[in-house]
Amino acid sequence: MKKNIVVMSGLMVLLCVFLANLYILGTFNMNIYQLLFSNNQLTQEDREYLKARGTLVYGSDDNSPPLRFYDGVAGEYKGLAVDYLRALAIELETEIKFEPMIWEDALRALERGETDLCDMYPSKERSDIFLFSNPVYYQRGIIVVPKDNVTIMDIGGLKGLKVALQKGDYVNEFLRQQDLNITFVSTRDYEESLDLLIGGQVHAIAGDEPVISYFMSKHNLEDQYKIVDQPLYELPMVLSTSKSDKRLNLILNKGIYALTKKDIITKIQQKWFGISTPIAADIRGRNVRLLFLGLASVSFIVVLLILLWNMELKKAVKMRTEELEISRNNLQTMIDGINHMIVVVTEDWTVLSANRIFNSLCLEAELQEKGPINLGTVFLGWNEWARSQWTKNFAPCERILYGKTYFISPYHIQYNDMLTPSLLLMFEDITDKKINAARLLQDNKMAAIGQLATGVAHEIRNPLGLIRNYTFLLKRQPEDRALLKSALPIIEESVDRASSIIDNLLNFSRLSDNRINRVDMKSMIEKMIQLNERLMNRSHIVCRSILEEIYAELSEESIKHILINMMNNAIDAMAKEGQLTLWLKSGENGPVIHIIDTGSGMSQETQHKLFDPFFTTKGVGEGTGLGLYIVYNELQKNGGRIEVVSKEGVGTTFKVYLKG
Repeated sequence: MKKNIVVMSGLMVLLCVFLANLYILGTFNMNIYQLLFSNNQLTQEDREYLKARGTLVYGSDDNSPPLRFYDGVAGEYKGLAVDYLRALAIELETEIKFEPMIWEDALRALERGETDLCDMYPSKERSDIFLFSNPVYYQRGIIVVPKDNVTIMDIGGLKGLKVALQKGDYVNEFLRQQDLNITFVSTRDYEESLDLLIGGQVHAIAGDEPVISYFMSKHNLEDQYKIVDQPLYELPMVLSTSKSDKRLNLILNKGIYALTKKDIITKIQQKWFGISTPIAADIRGRNVRLLFLGLASVSFIVVLLILLWNMELKKAVKMRTEELEISRNNLQTMIDGINHMIVVVTEDWTVLSANRIFNSLCLEAELQEKGPINLGTVFLGWNEWARSQWTKNFAPCERILYGKTYFISPYHIQYNDMLTPSLLLMFEDITDKKINAARLLQDNKMAAIGQLATGVAHEIRNPLGLIRNYTFLLKRQPEDRALLKSALPIIEESVDRASSIIDNLLNFSRLSDNRINRVDMKSMIEKMIQLNERLMNRSHIVCRSILEEIYAELSEESIKHILINMMNNAIDAMAKEGQLTLWLKSGENGPVIHIIDTGSGMSQETQHKLFDPFFTTKGVGEGTGLGLYIVYNELQKNGGRIEVVSKEGVGTTFKVYLKG
C-alpha cells in the first residue's frame, strides 16, 4: 500500500509540474525549465550588442489595419503591431525604425537583409529562411462569403472554387497543403480581395480575421457578407529575423518575456479594439481549461487512490480475517486442551462459547444444539444469588455439579460499547484434590495419633488399674459397705477419665468436614494439651497456657490440625526438656494463638523453606515434612496467616492469626 501511495504521489507531482508547464507555456511562451533557469533579463552584453548594431528596421505591409497600416493623413505608420514594437524598443533600450511596404516586398526585404525584423505566422516553409521568436499574440485565419451562401460551412466547402488571397500571406501556404483544387487569385492586400468578392469575381476570400473584419466594418459589408463559423486556424504571431541573426532573436525573446509579464499586448488590444480582445491568446479560457483538466486529473488520481486504498483495505481485511480465523482456531485448540471447563456467558447466562469439556458435558446432559444454551439448563438449581456474585463481585466459589466438586473462578471480559458484556467462567475439577487433601489431613492426623498412642495408653492404664484394684477388693469383701461406698466414686471417676481420654482421641481422629461453626477456642486448646500431656511429660516438657475466653466462627477440624501439628513440632524441637507456652488472645480480625517453645531455634535458611512441602530437618523415618505445609494450606483456606520468629539456641515463636 505504501508503494502505491508513493507512486500515486509521484504521479500527482508530475501532473502538477505538467499543468504548471502548460500554464507557463501559454502565458510566457516558454517551458518551466526556461522560466526558472534561463536568463530572461537583458544583460549588459545584450545592451552593448544592440548599441553596436544601431537602429533596428521593422518592415511590414502598409495596409493591414488595425494590425499595421500607413496613415497618409497623419503621415505615420500605425497599428497594434506598431505600438507593440514601440513598447519593445523601450524594453530593449534601443530604437526601431518602421518601413511600411507591400507584404510580399516586406518578406523579400527581410530575406535580403534590408530589414531586421517582421511579424508573421511561423511555418515550415518560412523556417527554412527565417528565425522565429516566442509568440507575441494569436490570430485566426477565416473565410468570408456572401451571406446567402449556405454551401461553404468550413474549409471543405472551398473545394474547386475561386478564393482571393493576399499575396505572400500564410493562408496561401496553408490552403495549398489541403489538396482542395482551389483556384487562387492573388491580390495586393485584403481590401483588393474584398473588392473581388463584391464584384463576384471570386467565391470567397481568406486571411487574417482582424484585418478582414476591419475592412468589412469600414465598407459596411456586415449585412451582405459573413464570416464562416469554422476558422481555418488559430496560430501565434511571432517576430522573425534573418536565419543568421540568432543573437538578435534571443534578445527579442527577452523583450517579449518582459512585455508578457507586464501584459502589454492586452493593453494595446484594448486601445485598438476596446473591451474585446480578438487577437490575444485566450489566457482566461486556457486557464479555465487547465484548471478543469487539473481538477479532473487530480480527481481521477484521488479516485484511483481511493480505489487502490479500498482494494488494499479489502486485502488487509481478508488477510486479517484469515489471521483471526487461524488465531481463533488455535485459541480454541488451546482452550480445548485445557483440563478445566471454560464457558463464556452473557449477563443472562446465555452461552457464547465453550471448550470441549463443557460441550461433552452438554452432550451427557442430553442438551442438543437446537439454539443458544443457557447455563441454568446445564447446571440446574443455580439461583440468582450465584449469578449476582459472579457478574457483580466476581467472587470464586465451590459447587458440586453432576457428582463432582468444581472450583469456579469468574472473570469479566471487557469489550467496547458495541459488544455485550460477557463473563468467563473457569470450572476447575477439584474432586480428586479435595479427596487427596482430606486423605492427607487424615493421614497426618493418624500420624499424630500414633505419636500420642503411647501417652494415651498410659493415661488409660492408670484409671483401669484403679478400677481393677477396687474390683478385686470388692470381690473379697462384698459385704463391706464402707469399702463399697468409698470404691464406687473412684471407679466412676476412673471410668469417666478413661472415657474422656478416648472421646478426645476419637474426636480428633474422626474424618469430618470443614463446616464453619461456633468454636470454644479455650476448651479446644485445653483438649489438645490434654492429648499431648503424656508425650510432654515423657520429654520433661512443661506446658504453660494463657487462654482467654474466646468464641469464634471457624472450621474446628482445621484448627485441630493446625494446633496438633504446631504442638508436635514444638515438642520435637525441645527434645528432652523445655517449656511450651500456648497463648490465646483476641486480635483485630480474630483470635491469635502464639505457640512458643524453648527449643534449638532455626536458621534464616530453614525459616525460608519452612512451609515447603516435604521439607524437614528430622531424620529418615521421623517425619514427612508435610506438617507445616498442611498448617499453611489450612490457614490459607480459612483466611488466616502465620508468622514465625526464631533464633538459634533460644527458641521459636509461631503466631497464628485466625479470621473469625
